[in-house]
Amino acid sequence: QIIEGGTILIEDGRIIAVGKDIAVPPGARVVDYGADAVIVPGLVSADSPYGVSRASDRTADPSLMAIDNFDPYTTFASALGEGVTSAYLAPARGRLIAGQGAVVKLAGKAGEEDRRVLSASATIHGAVSAEARNTPGYWRPPVPATVDVGLGMEKPQLPRSLMGAIVALRELLALAQGAPDKDEYGPEAGPVLRQLMSARTPWRLAATDRAEITALVNFFRENGLPLVIDGADEAGPLASEIARAGASVIVDAPFIPNTVGHNFGKQRDAQWPVFDTAVALERAKVKFAIAPANPVSAADLRFAAQIASRGGLSREAALRAITLAPAEILGVADRVGSLKVGKDADLVVFNGHPLDSTSSVLATWIDGDVVFKAYERSAVVLEIDELHVGDGSIIAPGEILMQDGRIVEVGRKVGHPQGCTIMRGAAAMPGMIDALGHLGLEGSTKVPATRFELKRLVEPGDFADRRVAQAGVTTVVLSPRGTSRSGAPMMAYKPAGTDLSKMVIADPVALRFQWPDRNRLESGQAMREVLAKAIDYEKKWSEYEKKRASWTPPKSGDDESANAESKSAEGDEKKEGEAGKHATDADKKPDADKKTDGDKKEGADEKKKDDDGDKKKSKKKGEKEPAKPVTGAWETKITVPPFGESRLRFYLLETAGEIKGTLRCAALTDGLVDVTGARDEHKVTLSGDGSRGRIEVSAEEVENKLKGEITMGPTKVSFEAEQTATEYEIAGRSEQRKPKPEKKKEIKGEPKAPAIDPDLEPLRRAMHGEGAVVVSVDRADEIVACVDAFEEARIQPVLYGAEEAWKVLDKLRGRVAGVLLSQRVTTTDPKTGAKERNRYAELASAGIQVAFHSAAEEGAVEIPLMAAYAVSQGMSPEGALRALTGGAADMLSIDDRVGLLAPGLDADVVLLDGSPFNASTSVTRVWVNGEEVR
Repeated sequence: QIIEGGTILIEDGRIIAVGKDIAVPPGARVVDYGADAVIVPGLVSADSPYGVSRASDRTADPSLMAIDNFDPYTTFASALGEGVTSAYLAPARGRLIAGQGAVVKLAGKAGEEDRRVLSASATIHGAVSAEARNTPGYWRPPVPATVDVGLGMEKPQLPRSLMGAIVALRELLALAQGAPDKDEYGPEAGPVLRQLMSARTPWRLAATDRAEITALVNFFRENGLPLVIDGADEAGPLASEIARAGASVIVDAPFIPNTVGHNFGKQRDAQWPVFDTAVALERAKVKFAIAPANPVSAADLRFAAQIASRGGLSREAALRAITLAPAEILGVADRVGSLKVGKDADLVVFNGHPLDSTSSVLATWIDGDVVFKAYERSAVVLEIDELHVGDGSIIAPGEILMQDGRIVEVGRKVGHPQGCTIMRGAAAMPGMIDALGHLGLEGSTKVPATRFELKRLVEPGDFADRRVAQAGVTTVVLSPRGTSRSGAPMMAYKPAGTDLSKMVIADPVALRFQWPDRNRLESGQAMREVLAKAIDYEKKWSEYEKKRASWTPPKSGDDESANAESKSAEGDEKKEGEAGKHATDADKKPDADKKTDGDKKEGADEKKKDDDGDKKKSKKKGEKEPAKPVTGAWETKITVPPFGESRLRFYLLETAGEIKGTLRCAALTDGLVDVTGARDEHKVTLSGDGSRGRIEVSAEEVENKLKGEITMGPTKVSFEAEQTATEYEIAGRSEQRKPKPEKKKEIKGEPKAPAIDPDLEPLRRAMHGEGAVVVSVDRADEIVACVDAFEEARIQPVLYGAEEAWKVLDKLRGRVAGVLLSQRVTTTDPKTGAKERNRYAELASAGIQVAFHSAAEEGAVEIPLMAAYAVSQGMSPEGALRALTGGAADMLSIDDRVGLLAPGLDADVVLLDGSPFNASTSVTRVWVNGEEVR
């Protein structure tokens, strides 16, 4: 129910009237928040990291109480500032039965601490998921230990599997019903459970996948016990069964903010984030609450509800899931969860709808008292069909024309070529950029040489790459996980490109360095040495280019004459040298029995001929050449119905007859397949598990070729692969050897170009604004020293980490290309726990470019959620969108290809069903180079 222009009357900490046209008693204090304010019940977090204690030694200890670890004098300023007034406390984590959960208020009057405890025994808290399967064995040594008794031994405890968890629950129920205690769970387990079950205390057990949820539902339905399923990532498809069992669900948000991106696995059955669980439960009429993912602070409860709305959950249902629903599930709805006469006066005042990303809390009340008051701010938001260009500007409504992989037009109205496809949506933006990620490294921690081409690592059609692009991240700046003294190479590429040449934007796009040294006195020394070399290198090229610009080539006739004179002079010098040499040899008069150099050479040639002849004679007719190692890269193309022609590549390492390596073929499997095998003479056998089944390879090494057959189930394909590389350096693509360039004809007097140094060339490009340099540095003094050193080299670096950049903002403005902060968006005051600053917003407001990055592989899909979280914490939507697109591209000098919706740039476009930084907004379609990613 929504009351427009309503009034709430509060007396002695409780609500005594709610509605419209409420008569205000004489002498009452009136607080008017204005017509645009929105008042809702205090938010109830169904989970929190507060008050968690050490788990018991036993796998089941229902006597452990969370309320015993609650400190009412702790400040919860961050949560109160986001409108959270009540929170659930877990007794512990990682046990089948960890104890009894509690529900408390996060603030209250001094001297009334008892009133803050809403329920001291709200649930029987535990888990049947993997969380509870690492319980150590139980061991209690006898006191005193004697020779005949000994020290005893560790006794294994259930569960080690889902089946073990259900067996243990049956045994615990039997104990509660009076079965004899065999000291499996401790003497207190049975009596305490009996007492809790007689009070109908609900069981709150964590379960994530379908098997765990199904097992719980069946078990508790059979035993007629109240159940709350915690986590329930895959509860959506089982919503009907959950509804029939009468169970409730706590839905955890599928995202942990302020951390690096999370890698979910590369297999098809890997558990990727699911956003439609809540809406599926709502349709099945299952009672559910939404909570932040463990161990995220309750302060992010609103953000968790916004994410849950991505799957189609209505804002009304999402708001209920963080107010009344958790109060009902936790058994405290008689006091909190709704604005109702007789309940506690816990309420929150927002400047907009609570589930709008740009809304913020104006005030939080608990028991009729203000416990949080925000600074006064005013904001006006207009929501229409929007085309976000990427530079902060919005065209509403707007249109974009893509053709031949490029953006042709952008504006309110653009041309419609005959036969074009027309699509419509709520909003569009440029493809997002992961400014520093590891997608494509396949878990490798190696740091390649500066001149190594990272494009060898990527392949069109990779499954994980497509998933990342489908999330709207169309450009990834691939970086090794470490740095090197000469600079680790970084590459910008498109994870969903269909052609390698179009996938790679720049290789290298930047070099990555580290400024600090373990010995702080030597910090920056190695970097300065590299910069000094780069400056000298650039100076040589600059002098060459000046000479080249001022040099006038001779006319064709003069050129030939000069060359002829040069050759004649060279010939005369050569003859004189030879004559002098002969004269000297004659003067020496060597002994007759001493061999000259010519004689020695002649004898060696004759011996070599004889040896070759002997070898040829010793080889029998029809005998095969000795088997050569298969170490290196082997490539060919095969045709696999119905996928058509696809490239097949082996990358192998042979050691003492054993072979290990990788196989890649888009028609057979998604991503790389680890293969192992052996070789017997010329025969090679390999096998490995691909995404579509077991792959078997049987081949024979003949004349530097592998000829054989690949089997995968009923599919059999013949192949003949050629060896393209003989080294096993890194799992990457071997490049075809480039033909040697023809030697340029030298012209007398022409300036000679300096030798190209591949290690310094990227730095030289950065000096001309055509590349980037990323430097890890955190301390304020070192940041300033680093920027000063790069300024001498005429390079604006990209600072990585930069924890104390906020201290030296004035010394960075206009001197750095940008800053890549860590994923920690906000900082808090260590004394009060209150939010101190939004790090991204602070730098962006100071005119310093920032960008978002995952520092992960497939975790790149969480980049838009990181940006959405930054907006929810106070960053401007335009600033966040620029940091995801145009700003990131400008920072890394790839803005001539990506980052903006502008004519001439690559057609990388993301279509959305709402404004980009509403956390409930989803990506509906993605185009990369004008081709839709499916």
